Amino acid sequence: MLGRNRRRIVASFVVAGLALLALLGAAIFQRGIPNGVVAQAALALIAVVGVAALWHAYEVIAGHYKSLERLRGAVVTLSGDPSAVLPPLRGQRGGVEVEHLHAALTDLAARDAARRALPDQRLGAVLASISEAIVVVTEQGLVSLVNYAAKQRLGAERIKVGTSIFAALLRAPYEEAFAAARGQASPISVALETVDGVEIEARFACLDEHGGAVLSIACDAREHRAEVEHDLELHDLPPPAQAPQGETPLADMAALVLDCETTGLDVAQDRVVSIGAVRLHGPRIYRSTTFDRLVNPGLPIPPRSTAVHGITDAMVAEAESFAPVFAALEPLQRDTVMIGHNIPFDIAMLERECRRAAVDWVRPLFLDTLLLAALLEPSLQRLDLEDLAGQFGVEIRGRHTALGDSLVTAEVYRALLPRLQARGVTTLAAARDFSERAQGLIKRQKQMGW
Repeated sequence: MLGRNRRRIVASFVVAGLALLALLGAAIFQRGIPNGVVAQAALALIAVVGVAALWHAYEVIAGHYKSLERLRGAVVTLSGDPSAVLPPLRGQRGGVEVEHLHAALTDLAARDAARRALPDQRLGAVLASISEAIVVVTEQGLVSLVNYAAKQRLGAERIKVGTSIFAALLRAPYEEAFAAARGQASPISVALETVDGVEIEARFACLDEHGGAVLSIACDAREHRAEVEHDLELHDLPPPAQAPQGETPLADMAALVLDCETTGLDVAQDRVVSIGAVRLHGPRIYRSTTFDRLVNPGLPIPPRSTAVHGITDAMVAEAESFAPVFAALEPLQRDTVMIGHNIPFDIAMLERECRRAAVDWVRPLFLDTLLLAALLEPSLQRLDLEDLAGQFGVEIRGRHTALGDSLVTAEVYRALLPRLQARGVTTLAAARDFSERAQGLIKRQKQMGW
């Protein structure tokens, strides 16, 4: 609707401008100006001024409607994901009205975020008052909560939220403690050991039905500081995946967002050096269920590729080859739709690697965020992952790592879902049919061998 209105207004300006030029030209000739050169110069000046005025009017109107369309997309995103961030205007020439509307929406989103964050802030304040070192760990070993005392005792760099507890504690004593505490009605005393070889006496309690455990370690009260970080949603696991069908709603679809880092872009010759993935169910991203593995490609990694993803020959020297890494990925991929940015490249690389390793390969159903974004946001000049992240207010972390790009792509896909719904695209079959409209991009991908 906005696009049609913009074209109508611009067309009106063009017609009005041409009519004005015609009237001015007729007036000059009716006055009978004898000097033809002067008349021609006057007409040329009028034409230049008229075209410049029309072009300026077009730029103003186009900027106004482009900003309005961007705000409309942001509102659609916020309606589907209250935790989304309204992207900045970034100097767009939308006029003072657009600036005021953007400010009002930003304020509204901030108020809603503050309201939703209040329970977490209260929980944090309670936990921050505890002087013991407290660490909460998921069933998979991810740190979901840590206070200041725990960081001081186990190492601030090793015990961040979202990292593995095994970056700080030896695996065997921890798993023995977990097994001993499972099913116990009260915490048990256990002996743990840090990766530096320091023994720690701790209290260990399993969360049972909530998954994971709570570790508490006595500390010197003088070290206490009221700080706590947490993301307890890391304990949530995705529902079991159901084999996708054409009529599967996008809002209830099991998906795996995947990205591969490689030795290059030639699918016939280059090799996979890293695979990262994260599970989705509908619009929800389950950071508790991720995949992040290096792969030994069996050949040197070119310096130009290392400059992009940072993976060196030394880093993959002790890594497994493709076959066992793919075998570990398969249970996570089973019965899901694969999603990625330019995902045909990743699929082509996985298929070639499976053929080399004599591993069974079944081409997955997939959705490409590049194609979807190109169709849903036709005014965008650049469609790379970083630009889309900026367009949708997605924070970029770990760019050009397989897992980092997977997480960013998952956020971009989640931002596209309400836009698809607004276009009536609500099922897997409809999304795949919709993607087929991006014929220019699809042709380019096929020319690349993807």
